[in-house]
Amino acid sequence: MTEKLFDTDPYNTDFIARVTEVADDYIILDRTLFFPEEGGQTCDRGTISFDGRDIALDSVSVSGDDILHHIKGASRIFSTGDMIKGHIDWAHRFDNMQNHTGEHIFSGIIHSRKGYDNVGFSLTETTCQMDYNGPLTDQEISEAELYANQIIWQNLPVECRYPSACELKDMDYRSKKELSGPIRIVTIPGVDVCACCAPHVGFTSEVGILKVISHMNYKGGSRLYIACGKRAYLDYTRSFDSLTRIGHMFSTGRSEAAGAVERLCSKNRQLSSQLNEALSAELKRQISSSSDNVIFTSVTDRNILTDAFNLLKESRSGACYIFSRKSDNEYSFLAGGTDIDARTLLPPLKAIGARGGGKALMIQGSVCKDAEAIRAAVSR
Repeated sequence: MTEKLFDTDPYNTDFIARVTEVADDYIILDRTLFFPEEGGQTCDRGTISFDGRDIALDSVSVSGDDILHHIKGASRIFSTGDMIKGHIDWAHRFDNMQNHTGEHIFSGIIHSRKGYDNVGFSLTETTCQMDYNGPLTDQEISEAELYANQIIWQNLPVECRYPSACELKDMDYRSKKELSGPIRIVTIPGVDVCACCAPHVGFTSEVGILKVISHMNYKGGSRLYIACGKRAYLDYTRSFDSLTRIGHMFSTGRSEAAGAVERLCSKNRQLSSQLNEALSAELKRQISSSSDNVIFTSVTDRNILTDAFNLLKESRSGACYIFSRKSDNEYSFLAGGTDIDARTLLPPLKAIGARGGGKALMIQGSVCKDAEAIRAAVSR
């Protein structure tokens, strides 16, 4: 049984331990500060120093009462009884502690206000995801976020301990599954009581700040992504810098940047609509001013092409084609006719490498040939 030093002193970064078991790709120690991948959270990172070498851990996992420290070729390096020194990557550990404690604060608030359970949790190096078994409105999320930060600023203690079996009987705590044996309870007074195996900060103020990054409806409930501490700061900095650059582009401040972009998008939609009208009129003019059944165009809008193709079929007899240039020697096409089965037009096109298909009324696809080769193929 590996003694879990992170349970009692999550702020320590160095420890001495004895190797109790060696396998090809892992070792087991009698005690460890390395938190394994467990409870939805990624494992600690760090090194094990032995025989003058600092060996990076590949990963840390749990197997029953043992914690496995995965190192490639471990059996060629260690022997049972060896004494090692472990060193925790503190920046990674503290980042996990900030975000996991932030999750407890937010989930405790949602549980007390809405009665929802946290039914899914994932804490990776880049995301902190929570799933709740009930819907949340934008306003409810915003209010919970504000209150979570007020809890953080109150600097409340975060208590982690193993209550006795008698205490647990009378304790109302959150848990995603039925638990047995010693149960570690994390308590934030007046906010949350939850079974949890992971390291946490000692006081809520160490979370720094909590920000909901995104949220969505998920399986009848809600999925949220949050960022706490350094992650929240870095996300804010990226957003701040982006808004500053956008503001400079429009000669406005950050607070007015979104409005400036909205006005630009509205103007672009208006111009795009006008352009499409002009392109449609020009393509129809091209069709009406000639007797050619094969039309080449630079128009790529599918609605315009379909409308023009219908006009072409109505004004011609026999096989009709519209080829839209996507790039040099690459075209998409529509083909068919009012008095023929369009599918009979596909073999000559496939003979020059075209790909496509369709029904009797119309076929469509793409072909990589120059216009001259395409015209020659469909004119045979």
